Amino acid sequence: MSINILNQPSNKLINLIFALVLVLGMAVSGVVFYKGENIAQKTVDLIAQQIPSYDLLSKLNGSLIEKERFLYEFYATQQQSDFQLGYAKSNLQAQNAFDELLVRFGDIPPLRITQSSLVELNKLAEAFVANITSTETNWDLAREQLRTISDVRRATSPQIQQLINLTEQKVEDSEMVILNGLELVRLFVVLYGFATLIVAFIVAKAIKAYLYTSVYNQRLSLFSTRNPNPVISLDNRNVVTYYNPATENLLKNLGFAEGKVDLLLAKDIEEHQKQLLEEGANDSKQFEYQIAELYFQCDLHWLEDLQQWDMHLTDITERKKFEQELQYRASFNPQTGLLNRYELEKAVTELCQTKQTFTFGLLEIRSFSQLMSGQGVTVAATVVKEVASALDNILLSIHKTGFRIFHTGEKSFALVCTCDLNNQQINNLVEQIDAKISSTIFHCQYQVQLDFGFANAPQHGSDYTQLHKNALAALDKSARSGDKSHVVFNIQLGDKLFYQQQLVEDMRTAIEKAQFELYFQPQLALSNNKIIGAEALIRWERNGQWIAPGEFIPLAERDGLIDSLGDWILHTACKKAQNLVNSGWKDLVMAVNISPLQFGRKDFLSKVKGVLKETGLEAKNLELEVTEGVIIYNELEAIETLEELKKLGVHLAIDDFGTGYSSLSYLRKFNIDKLKIDQSFIQDIQHQAADQSIVRTIIELGRNLELKVIAEGVEGLEQQDILASMGCDEIQGFYFSRPLPEQQFIDFVERHQVISSPN
Repeated sequence: MSINILNQPSNKLINLIFALVLVLGMAVSGVVFYKGENIAQKTVDLIAQQIPSYDLLSKLNGSLIEKERFLYEFYATQQQSDFQLGYAKSNLQAQNAFDELLVRFGDIPPLRITQSSLVELNKLAEAFVANITSTETNWDLAREQLRTISDVRRATSPQIQQLINLTEQKVEDSEMVILNGLELVRLFVVLYGFATLIVAFIVAKAIKAYLYTSVYNQRLSLFSTRNPNPVISLDNRNVVTYYNPATENLLKNLGFAEGKVDLLLAKDIEEHQKQLLEEGANDSKQFEYQIAELYFQCDLHWLEDLQQWDMHLTDITERKKFEQELQYRASFNPQTGLLNRYELEKAVTELCQTKQTFTFGLLEIRSFSQLMSGQGVTVAATVVKEVASALDNILLSIHKTGFRIFHTGEKSFALVCTCDLNNQQINNLVEQIDAKISSTIFHCQYQVQLDFGFANAPQHGSDYTQLHKNALAALDKSARSGDKSHVVFNIQLGDKLFYQQQLVEDMRTAIEKAQFELYFQPQLALSNNKIIGAEALIRWERNGQWIAPGEFIPLAERDGLIDSLGDWILHTACKKAQNLVNSGWKDLVMAVNISPLQFGRKDFLSKVKGVLKETGLEAKNLELEVTEGVIIYNELEAIETLEELKKLGVHLAIDDFGTGYSSLSYLRKFNIDKLKIDQSFIQDIQHQAADQSIVRTIIELGRNLELKVIAEGVEGLEQQDILASMGCDEIQGFYFSRPLPEQQFIDFVERHQVISSPN
C-alpha cells in the first residue's frame, strides 16, 4: 500500500520562495534596516531552534522503531552478531536524540515518561535476548515478550506527539512575535511582511505534514517488514508482487530457491479466493494447508481498491502435531500402539449393527499386582508392552484379518474374531496363545500367564455393553479359578451375574433403610478367663434368608457401597458399645473391621472422630481391625492415619495376620496394639505341627514387640489349651461363643461375669 503526500513542497519551490523574499527584503532594507534585521533574526531563531526539535523527535521515534525491528529480526533469524551491531547503534541514536531533547526542552513530564519507557524497553529487550540465546528457548514467552516490547514502544508515541505539539506551540508563539513586529512596520514593508507570513505558514505546514506522513509511512512499512510471519501480496492473476523478509527466511528454511514464492501458495488457493469473492460479506478468509513438513494457517485478504490479494501465514506445525497426537491417543494406546477401548467399543458396535456373528474376548495378565509390587512400575510397563507385541504377532500368525487385538487397560486386552468360534475352537485358540506366551521370556525373565473370558454374539449379547459385561463375568471367573485359564460365558454364569446384580441393588436399598444387623462375638482373655471385648460382625437377612458377609462384602467393595456400609457399621458398633459402657462394662472394647477402601479414604480419620463425638464413646473402648494389605500398599498414608488414631486413644489390631504380605519391618514402623492370628492356622492346630510352629512364632513375635495376640476361630477345648500353653493372650471362636445378637450378647456377658466372678 502506498501513501501520496499532497502538501510536501519540493526543494525548488522552497528555494524560489526564499529568493523572492530576499529580493523584497533588499528593496526595503534601507527603510527598515534595523527592524527588518530584528525580524529576520527571529525567523532564523525559529528555524534554528524548533525545526531541529522536529528532526530530533523524528530521529528518536525512528530509532525506537529500529530497535523493535532488530528484536523481531533476531527472533526470526537468531543471528546474534548482526543483531548486536544494529541494535546497539539504534540504541545509541535513541539515547543521543533523547539527551539532546532533554537539553532543548528540559526535564518536562513527557520526557520523564519517555525516559521510563526507554528504561523499560531496555529491560524487556535484555530479557528477550536472554530467552532467545538460552539453551532451551521458550518461544511462547519470546512471542509474548515481543508483543510487550511493541506495546511499550507504541506507548512512547503519545509522549512524542506531546513534544511535537509543544514545538508547534512554540512555532506559533514565534509566529505571533514576528507578526507583532511586522505590525509596526506594515506601512513600510507590507509586501515583505505578506511574503514572510506566507513563507512561515508554508514552512510550518510543510514540516508538520512531513513529520506526520513520515511516521505514518514508517509504521506501515515496518508492519510487514518486521512481521516474523510471512506476508505475500498477489495481483488479481496471482502473480507475486511483494513478500517480506520472513518469507525469504521460510524459503531458505524449506530449501526452496530464492524468489520461488509461488511454491508457498496453497494448491487450492484459487478455490479459496473464489469462495471469498462469492460470499461477499467478508473481505478475508482463513484456511490451513501444508508446505513440505510444515503446516500453516493462511489469512487471505482481498483489497478491492488495489485489486490485490494479501496472504498472512502463521506456522501452526506444533499445534497440528499436538492435534495429531490427540487424535492418535483417541484411537490408540500410547504405551503399546494397539487400538484402545474406545476403538473396541466402536468396532463391536459396528459388528452388532450388521447382525454379524462374532466372538468377543477379554484377556488379562495374571498376578499383575504382584509384578508391580515386586518389580516396579517400569518393569511392569515393559512387560505389558512386550505382551501386547507378542499377542499381536500371535494373532496375525493365526489369521491375518480374522482377529483384531485391543489394549483396553493397564493389564487388560481384548480381541474380536469376526467369525463365531465354538467352544472347541476357543479352546484351540487359547492353547495356541498360551503355548507361545509361556515359551516367551519377557523382561527381567518374567513368565506371563493370561486369563481369558469369551462371549459370542448375538447369543450372549446384541450390543457392546451386554457383550462386555458377559465377557467380563467370564474373565472374572477365570481369574478366580486356579485351574482354568479361560471361561466361555454361559447361562449359569449369566444367572450368577444377574443374582449378584440383584444382590447389589437390594444392598443399596438395605443401606438406605438400615436393614442390616450387628452381631457381637465375645473375646476372652486366657489369663483371667474374663470377657475383654467383642468383635462387631454384620448380618443381613434378605427375603427370609441370611446372606453371608463373604458374599456381599466383596460386592459392596466392587460397586462402591463399602463406604456407606462401613460408616453404618462403625457408627452402630460405637453406639452399641456406649450402651454397654452405660450398663456398667466400662472397660469393654468393641472391635470393628475396617475395609482397605474405607481406611484409604481421605476423610476416614475425621469420620472416626465424628462417630466418637456423636455416640459419646471413649476412644479406649474402640478397636479398629485393619488387614496387612492396608499397610503394605499405603505405607506413607497409613503411618499418618494410624498415628493420629493412636493419639485419639483408639486401639489398633492387625486382622488375619500371617495371610497377607507379612513384613517384620512394618511392625516396627506402625504403632499397633494387637495381632490377630487368622483362623486358618487355628482350625487344625491340634493336628498340624506346621500350624503350631507358625502360631508359636506369631505369639513370640507379639511378646517380643510387646503386642497382644488374639486367636480367632477357636472351636474346641484342645485348641484353647494349646493356645494357652503357648502364651496366647486372647481368643474368640465358637467354642467360647458364636456371634450373638445384641440382647443375647448382653445376657451372655452377664452370665459369664457371674460364673467367672469367684475366680
